Amino acid sequence: DEKPSENIIEEVNNDAPARFIGEVFKTYILAEQDGKLLLIDKHACHERILFEKFKAQQTSFQQMLLIPVTVNLSPDEYNAVLENKELLYKAGYDIEDFGDRCVKVNACPTELVDEDIVSITMELASYLSMNGKTVMPEKLDWIYHSMACRAAIKAGNTTTDYELRKFVAELLSRDDIRYCPHGRPVMVEVSKRDLEKQFKRIV
Repeated sequence: DEKPSENIIEEVNNDAPARFIGEVFKTYILAEQDGKLLLIDKHACHERILFEKFKAQQTSFQQMLLIPVTVNLSPDEYNAVLENKELLYKAGYDIEDFGDRCVKVNACPTELVDEDIVSITMELASYLSMNGKTVMPEKLDWIYHSMACRAAIKAGNTTTDYELRKFVAELLSRDDIRYCPHGRPVMVEVSKRDLEKQFKRIV
């Protein structure tokens, strides 16, 4: 019997097996499935996976900061953050009033503990101050989107083959991961016929 390729991705919940090929430009994952070449944007793919994960959780996991971070805000931003403390807590942020238009961030979502907390807080405050009448589910979706974008592996980052394979397996086993939260496509398919036409093998 012919030994199966070690590049076959067994986790794919699909009748057609997928074969992991590699990565180009530290940005795009290459795989083959059912006679098609798949080009996957690893950041967009990971971002959508994280977004769906955050939405599925009842409450995001928090990580206490070793040193709480204080952030100065405009009056509107300051009031918006304090008015949405419970919403932010549900998303994984523990933020309290520090007085004089300043808030203190005691904890953040686990996935963002190594990110720029000041920048994140200012981004959240700006959004909340400009979208006060937006209903809570939409606010949460925006916050989860922001979290996913910051936590996802970036284009240009070094990624292990194991991580890349997991992204492909997750993508191909689910129908809801085809676009990132920004609306950009996660994957482009190129058929064998399209390639043959490019190389003038067929007309």
